Amino acid sequence: MPERRHLALAGSPSVETTATPLVDEDPDFAHELALPEEVSFDPTGLTLYHAAAVRFEASRLVEHDCGDVSYGRGERVVCETPNGIAWGEVVVPSRRTMLAAAPTRILRRVTSGDAAAEAHIREREQSVWRVAKDAARVLELPVKVVRAEAMNGGGKFVVYFASDSKLPFRDWLRSIGRTTRERVEVRQIGMRDAARLIGGVGPCGLQLCCNTFLSDFTPVGIKMAKEQGLTLNPQKVSGICGRLLCCLVYEEAHYRAGRKAMPEPGDSVVTPGGAGRVREVDVLQMRVSVALDTGDMASFPAKDVTRRRVE
Repeated sequence: MPERRHLALAGSPSVETTATPLVDEDPDFAHELALPEEVSFDPTGLTLYHAAAVRFEASRLVEHDCGDVSYGRGERVVCETPNGIAWGEVVVPSRRTMLAAAPTRILRRVTSGDAAAEAHIREREQSVWRVAKDAARVLELPVKVVRAEAMNGGGKFVVYFASDSKLPFRDWLRSIGRTTRERVEVRQIGMRDAARLIGGVGPCGLQLCCNTFLSDFTPVGIKMAKEQGLTLNPQKVSGICGRLLCCLVYEEAHYRAGRKAMPEPGDSVVTPGGAGRVREVDVLQMRVSVALDTGDMASFPAKDVTRRRVE
């Protein structure tokens, strides 16, 4: 009969495996080939966890340690977070995955008592948010109150707001606390963070990237839009946050590599149709439009166009 062993990896529950001796007549040699009791060597710097990706209200996906329990997609769970206990929904079911940092834990599935407590906290969040908006309007503060979020299970509330300027908000904070009788903190965020918290639909028709899978914001420049041949119209290259589209970064490396293999507009080139000058390039289709010396315009595959040597 095969020998049953436990394979324990750092940060993960034990997994029962079966090690079958390869040479029955030599048990010592077979023992050397069997799986070790522990595996500590990890060349990638990652650790194997039994984890599930959980989404909280107006938040990105966050990996959580499941321990020995399996969770399916759509289940409501109670999780540990850096801000205390929170309720979320499992979006990616529990599975074995490699993570760079130890994730926080899923404590349990949501019970009827948890659901009632969550509903009560959501009502308190909405109340704090409405009071903050009314107080900002009374004080004539140039702020956009994004949302109020409960911390530490409702022990404190954070009011997120967006503003283009830094203003004294002490009177505003006092007004919110005096009206709600809650511990309240105000926190200024950028317009991209505001869009992430609110959510919405982008010009592509899909839910905002920042509200779904982006873990951080990569700097985006107008040069990226130029390299991709996009119309430099603010309404065309900006998201609902008013900043440049985050998705301009996705194909930037492809366009940069493609342009290195193609001539630049204005270059003198030789084509199968004769010599001429490059008018424009299409990186996606890898084609070059050339104004030939004969006066004609023609398009050629980039591999058939070579730069003309200047003597």
